[in-house]
Amino acid sequence: MADLFNTTKVVLKHVLETRSLPEVDLLKLLISQMLGYAILAGACITKLPQILLIRQAGSAEGLSKEMFEIETYTLLISALYGYTRQLPFNTYGESLILAIQNLVIMGLVYGYSRTPVLRRMAVWGAYVALTVGVFTGHIPNDTMETFAGANTAVVMLSRLPQVVKNFSARSTGTLSGITAGINVLGCVVRIFTTLQAGGGPVMLRSYVVSLVINAALLLQIIAYRKNTAAQLQAQRARAEAERKREGGESRKDK
Repeated sequence: MADLFNTTKVVLKHVLETRSLPEVDLLKLLISQMLGYAILAGACITKLPQILLIRQAGSAEGLSKEMFEIETYTLLISALYGYTRQLPFNTYGESLILAIQNLVIMGLVYGYSRTPVLRRMAVWGAYVALTVGVFTGHIPNDTMETFAGANTAVVMLSRLPQVVKNFSARSTGTLSGITAGINVLGCVVRIFTTLQAGGGPVMLRSYVVSLVINAALLLQIIAYRKNTAAQLQAQRARAEAERKREGGESRKDK
């Protein structure tokens, strides 16, 4: 927060002393820093609606494991790339926050879909190896530059399976519209802050692609909302009937 505090102090001093607004570049810097920290704060709850929706439904119906696995990888790459480039934390910190929340979602999806333990260990082990490799210096900055450059293609691979799955089912399952909307807004803001902070073409390209795909998901959620509601209601009814049948069988056994 020191950077935001210092910039705010410079702007206020200029306004009080000259009774006029500072140069446009300084105002853009202030706005960029404010938006950056606002994104960090918002990132703390971005995935919460998705987590609550999965818990409420008691199901991971309609959700693609591959999407969350690859998305978590791209978020880690983005966070680690910002760290290795020594960018301000407010320009990449939300990637780390979102990655942590994604791990919670993956745990729920794995549990409800009964994903094999071997797959879980392999995926989570890869995340740990990547993070440890960067912090210990075993993965050099040049390699991270390459990983970040490939992130755009990986982002597409992470989201397209979900887009295709939604299109085929004419439903978005337990995909959260609130989370999708926040993702779209976050990408728009991040494009602006990346331009201001000098994040480079690699980060900018990744956010632009994320914006397009997240917007597509949001449009699907809106377009298929009626089918989705009907399918989830039918699923809850089946689950309730199953619980009642199991309860009746238990009483008979007694």
